[in-house]
Amino acid sequence: METIVQRAPVKIDKDQNLSHALALMEKNHVSRLLVTDEGFVVGILAEEDIANRLATGRERKLKSTQIHVSAAMTKDLVVIPLKADFRDAARIMLEYGFSSLPVVEDEEIVGLITKTDLVIKLLYSDKIVGDFYTKKPVLVNPADTIVSARKLMLEHGIHRLLVTDKGMLVGILTERDIARGFKTFRKALDKGTHQDIKGLRVEHLMTRNPVTVTPETTVGEAATLMLEKRISGLPVITKEFGVLTKTDLVRGIADSKLP
Repeated sequence: METIVQRAPVKIDKDQNLSHALALMEKNHVSRLLVTDEGFVVGILAEEDIANRLATGRERKLKSTQIHVSAAMTKDLVVIPLKADFRDAARIMLEYGFSSLPVVEDEEIVGLITKTDLVIKLLYSDKIVGDFYTKKPVLVNPADTIVSARKLMLEHGIHRLLVTDKGMLVGILTERDIARGFKTFRKALDKGTHQDIKGLRVEHLMTRNPVTVTPETTVGEAATLMLEKRISGLPVITKEFGVLTKTDLVRGIADSKLP
Protein backbone atom coordinates (compact mmCIF):
# COMPACT_ATOMS: atom_id res chain seq x y z
CA MET A 1 0.00 0.00 0.00
CA GLU A 2 3.03 2.27 0.29
CA THR A 3 2.80 3.54 -3.29
CA ILE A 4 -0.70 5.05 -2.83
CA VAL A 5 -0.28 6.71 0.57
CA GLN A 6 -0.12 10.48 0.82
CA ARG A 7 3.18 11.04 2.62
CA ALA A 8 2.58 14.62 3.73
CA PRO A 9 -1.06 15.17 4.77
CA VAL A 10 -1.97 18.78 5.49
CA LYS A 11 -2.25 19.58 9.19
CA ILE A 12 -4.04 22.24 11.22
CA ASP A 13 -3.97 23.15 14.90
CA LYS A 14 -7.12 22.36 16.87
CA ASP A 15 -7.44 26.00 17.97
CA GLN A 16 -7.65 27.39 14.44
CA ASN A 17 -11.11 28.31 13.14
CA LEU A 18 -13.19 26.61 10.47
CA SER A 19 -12.79 29.48 8.04
CA HIS A 20 -9.02 28.95 8.10
CA ALA A 21 -9.55 25.19 7.71
CA LEU A 22 -11.62 25.68 4.55
CA ALA A 23 -9.01 28.06 3.15
CA LEU A 24 -6.30 25.43 3.77
CA MET A 25 -8.39 22.79 2.02
CA GLU A 26 -8.93 25.02 -1.00
CA LYS A 27 -5.26 26.04 -1.18
CA ASN A 28 -4.01 22.45 -1.02
CA HIS A 29 -6.85 20.88 -3.06
CA VAL A 30 -7.76 18.46 -0.25
CA SER A 31 -11.02 17.68 1.52
CA ARG A 32 -9.61 16.73 4.93
CA LEU A 33 -6.94 17.84 7.38
CA LEU A 34 -5.12 16.11 10.22
CA VAL A 35 -5.70 18.04 13.46
CA THR A 36 -2.83 18.58 15.89
CA ASP A 37 -2.45 19.68 19.48
CA GLU A 38 1.09 20.75 20.43
CA GLY A 39 2.38 18.82 17.44
CA PHE A 40 0.53 15.58 18.17
CA VAL A 41 -2.25 14.33 15.86
CA VAL A 42 -5.51 14.30 17.83
CA GLY A 43 -8.15 14.09 15.13
CA ILE A 44 -9.18 14.58 11.55
CA LEU A 45 -11.34 17.28 10.00
CA ALA A 46 -13.27 16.69 6.76
CA GLU A 47 -15.58 18.90 4.69
CA GLU A 48 -18.39 16.72 5.99
CA ASP A 49 -17.52 17.67 9.58
CA ILE A 50 -17.51 21.37 8.69
CA ALA A 51 -20.86 21.15 6.91
CA ASN A 52 -22.32 19.30 9.90
CA ARG A 53 -21.07 21.85 12.40
CA LEU A 54 -22.00 24.97 10.47
CA ALA A 55 -25.50 23.66 9.80
CA THR A 56 -26.40 23.15 13.46
CA GLY A 57 -28.90 25.61 14.89
CA ARG A 58 -26.68 26.71 17.76
CA GLU A 59 -23.90 27.92 15.47
CA ARG A 60 -25.90 29.39 12.61
CA LYS A 61 -25.41 32.94 13.83
CA LEU A 62 -21.79 32.69 15.01
CA LYS A 63 -19.02 34.48 13.18
CA SER A 64 -16.59 32.30 11.23
CA THR A 65 -13.78 33.11 13.66
CA GLN A 66 -15.77 31.83 16.63
CA ILE A 67 -15.97 28.14 15.69
CA HIS A 68 -12.79 26.19 16.34
CA VAL A 69 -11.53 23.11 14.54
CA SER A 70 -11.68 21.19 17.83
CA ALA A 71 -15.46 21.67 17.88
CA ALA A 72 -15.96 19.94 14.53
CA MET A 73 -13.18 17.37 14.15
CA THR A 74 -13.55 13.61 14.42
CA LYS A 75 -11.58 12.56 17.50
CA ASP A 76 -11.77 8.77 17.35
CA LEU A 77 -9.13 7.96 14.74
CA VAL A 78 -9.12 4.60 12.99
CA VAL A 79 -5.67 3.88 11.60
CA ILE A 80 -4.21 1.32 9.23
CA PRO A 81 -0.66 -0.13 9.05
CA LEU A 82 1.53 1.02 6.17
CA LYS A 83 2.01 -2.55 4.96
CA ALA A 84 -1.70 -3.39 4.89
CA ASP A 85 -3.36 -4.32 1.60
CA PHE A 86 -5.23 -1.52 -0.17
CA ARG A 87 -8.38 -3.68 -0.17
CA ASP A 88 -8.21 -3.70 3.63
CA ALA A 89 -8.20 0.09 3.53
CA ALA A 90 -11.30 0.02 1.32
CA ARG A 91 -13.11 -2.34 3.70
CA ILE A 92 -12.26 -0.27 6.79
CA MET A 93 -13.42 2.95 5.11
CA LEU A 94 -16.75 1.34 4.29
CA GLU A 95 -17.14 -0.21 7.74
CA TYR A 96 -16.65 3.09 9.57
CA GLY A 97 -18.05 5.43 6.92
CA PHE A 98 -14.74 7.28 6.61
CA SER A 99 -13.24 8.80 3.47
CA SER A 100 -9.66 8.56 4.70
CA LEU A 101 -7.46 6.69 7.15
CA PRO A 102 -4.23 7.79 8.85
CA VAL A 103 -1.44 5.34 7.99
CA VAL A 104 0.91 4.26 10.76
CA GLU A 105 4.35 2.71 10.86
CA ASP A 106 5.97 1.83 14.19
CA GLU A 107 3.00 3.50 15.93
CA GLU A 108 3.68 6.82 14.19
CA ILE A 109 1.39 8.45 11.63
CA VAL A 110 3.36 8.61 8.39
CA GLY A 111 0.64 9.51 5.91
CA LEU A 112 -2.97 9.38 4.89
CA ILE A 113 -4.83 7.13 2.48
CA THR A 114 -8.05 8.45 0.96
CA LYS A 115 -10.78 7.22 -1.33
CA THR A 116 -9.13 9.30 -4.04
CA ASP A 117 -5.91 7.29 -3.62
CA LEU A 118 -7.89 4.09 -4.13
CA VAL A 119 -9.74 5.47 -7.17
CA ILE A 120 -6.38 6.19 -8.82
CA LYS A 121 -5.90 2.44 -9.07
CA LEU A 122 -8.95 2.25 -11.36
CA LEU A 123 -7.79 4.55 -14.16
CA TYR A 124 -7.36 1.68 -16.60
CA SER A 125 -10.37 -0.40 -15.60
CA ASP A 126 -12.56 -1.44 -18.52
CA LYS A 127 -15.48 -2.42 -16.28
CA ILE A 128 -18.61 -0.35 -16.91
CA VAL A 129 -20.24 2.16 -14.60
CA GLY A 130 -23.57 0.34 -14.93
CA ASP A 131 -22.32 -2.42 -12.64
CA PHE A 132 -21.46 -0.10 -9.76
CA TYR A 133 -23.46 3.11 -9.63
CA THR A 134 -26.19 3.94 -7.08
CA LYS A 135 -29.72 3.67 -8.43
CA LYS A 136 -32.55 5.89 -7.18
CA PRO A 137 -30.40 8.68 -5.69
CA VAL A 138 -31.93 11.28 -3.41
CA LEU A 139 -33.22 14.26 -5.42
CA VAL A 140 -33.90 17.85 -4.41
CA ASN A 141 -35.39 20.88 -6.12
CA PRO A 142 -33.51 24.17 -6.64
CA ALA A 143 -36.09 25.94 -4.48
CA ASP A 144 -35.58 23.62 -1.48
CA THR A 145 -33.77 25.12 1.51
CA ILE A 146 -30.16 24.25 2.25
CA VAL A 147 -31.15 23.31 5.80
CA SER A 148 -33.63 20.71 4.51
CA ALA A 149 -31.12 19.46 1.92
CA ARG A 150 -28.45 18.99 4.59
CA LYS A 151 -30.99 17.13 6.71
CA LEU A 152 -31.60 14.75 3.80
CA MET A 153 -27.87 14.08 3.51
CA LEU A 154 -27.66 13.20 7.19
CA GLU A 155 -30.79 11.03 7.14
CA HIS A 156 -29.53 9.01 4.17
CA GLY A 157 -25.84 9.02 5.09
CA ILE A 158 -24.83 10.54 1.74
CA HIS A 159 -22.57 13.40 0.67
CA ARG A 160 -24.33 14.76 -2.42
CA LEU A 161 -27.79 15.29 -3.84
CA LEU A 162 -28.88 15.53 -7.46
CA VAL A 163 -30.83 18.69 -8.21
CA THR A 164 -33.71 18.29 -10.68
CA ASP A 165 -36.39 20.58 -11.97
CA LYS A 166 -39.35 19.34 -14.01
CA GLY A 167 -37.59 16.03 -14.62
CA MET A 168 -34.36 17.63 -15.84
CA LEU A 169 -30.98 17.46 -14.11
CA VAL A 170 -29.94 21.05 -13.34
CA GLY A 171 -27.18 20.60 -10.80
CA ILE A 172 -25.57 18.71 -7.96
CA LEU A 173 -25.25 19.77 -4.32
CA THR A 174 -22.32 18.45 -2.29
CA GLU A 175 -21.03 18.88 1.23
CA ARG A 176 -18.24 21.00 -0.25
CA ASP A 177 -20.83 23.33 -1.78
CA ILE A 178 -22.61 23.61 1.56
CA ALA A 179 -19.44 24.15 3.61
CA ARG A 180 -18.19 26.86 1.25
CA GLY A 181 -21.64 28.43 1.11
CA PHE A 182 -21.83 28.63 4.89
CA LYS A 183 -18.37 30.19 4.93
CA THR A 184 -19.59 32.94 2.60
CA PHE A 185 -22.73 33.35 4.71
CA ARG A 186 -20.63 33.87 7.81
CA LYS A 187 -18.49 36.49 6.10
CA ALA A 188 -21.69 38.46 5.68
CA LEU A 189 -22.38 38.01 9.40
CA ASP A 190 -18.87 39.22 10.20
CA LYS A 191 -19.67 42.44 8.32
CA GLY A 192 -22.82 42.91 10.32
CA THR A 193 -25.23 41.94 7.57
CA HIS A 194 -28.12 40.19 9.27
CA GLN A 195 -29.43 37.27 7.27
CA ASP A 196 -31.36 34.16 8.10
CA ILE A 197 -29.57 30.99 7.02
CA LYS A 198 -32.98 29.40 6.53
CA GLY A 199 -33.34 31.59 3.47
CA LEU A 200 -30.48 29.88 1.67
CA ARG A 201 -31.79 27.73 -1.18
CA VAL A 202 -30.26 24.82 -3.05
CA GLU A 203 -30.04 26.99 -6.18
CA HIS A 204 -27.80 29.44 -4.31
CA LEU A 205 -25.06 26.88 -3.61
CA MET A 206 -25.44 23.99 -6.07
CA THR A 207 -22.94 23.26 -8.84
CA ARG A 208 -24.67 23.86 -12.15
CA ASN A 209 -24.10 21.84 -15.34
CA PRO A 210 -22.34 18.94 -13.57
CA VAL A 211 -20.15 16.51 -15.46
CA THR A 212 -22.15 13.35 -16.20
CA VAL A 213 -21.61 9.76 -17.34
CA THR A 214 -23.79 6.95 -18.66
CA PRO A 215 -24.06 3.32 -17.53
CA GLU A 216 -21.89 2.39 -20.53
CA THR A 217 -19.02 4.66 -19.49
CA THR A 218 -16.01 2.67 -18.31
CA VAL A 219 -14.93 2.88 -14.69
CA GLY A 220 -11.53 4.04 -15.93
CA GLU A 221 -13.10 6.97 -17.78
CA ALA A 222 -15.25 7.85 -14.77
CA ALA A 223 -12.25 7.68 -12.43
CA THR A 224 -10.29 9.96 -14.76
CA LEU A 225 -13.12 12.51 -14.74
CA MET A 226 -13.31 12.46 -10.95
CA LEU A 227 -9.60 13.08 -10.62
CA GLU A 228 -9.36 15.72 -13.34
CA LYS A 229 -12.39 17.66 -12.09
CA ARG A 230 -11.57 17.11 -8.39
CA ILE A 231 -15.04 15.72 -7.69
CA SER A 232 -16.28 12.68 -5.79
CA GLY A 233 -19.52 11.94 -7.61
CA LEU A 234 -20.90 11.86 -11.14
CA PRO A 235 -24.60 11.90 -12.07
CA VAL A 236 -25.45 8.91 -14.26
CA ILE A 237 -27.81 9.78 -17.08
CA THR A 238 -30.43 7.09 -17.50
CA LYS A 239 -34.23 6.97 -17.78
CA GLU A 240 -34.16 7.24 -14.01
CA PHE A 241 -31.20 9.20 -12.66
CA GLY A 242 -28.33 7.54 -10.85
CA VAL A 243 -25.05 8.65 -9.30
CA LEU A 244 -21.59 7.11 -9.27
CA THR A 245 -19.52 8.05 -6.23
CA LYS A 246 -16.04 7.27 -5.01
CA THR A 247 -17.75 5.22 -2.31
CA ASP A 248 -19.36 3.05 -5.01
CA LEU A 249 -15.93 2.45 -6.54
CA VAL A 250 -14.32 1.76 -3.16
CA ARG A 251 -17.08 -0.78 -2.51
CA GLY A 252 -16.15 -2.47 -5.78
CA ILE A 253 -12.53 -2.63 -4.60
CA ALA A 254 -13.52 -4.00 -1.20
CA ASP A 255 -15.64 -6.70 -2.88
CA SER A 256 -12.76 -7.57 -5.24
CA LYS A 257 -14.87 -6.64 -8.28
CA LEU A 258 -12.41 -3.82 -9.05
CA PRO A 259 -9.83 -3.05 -10.31
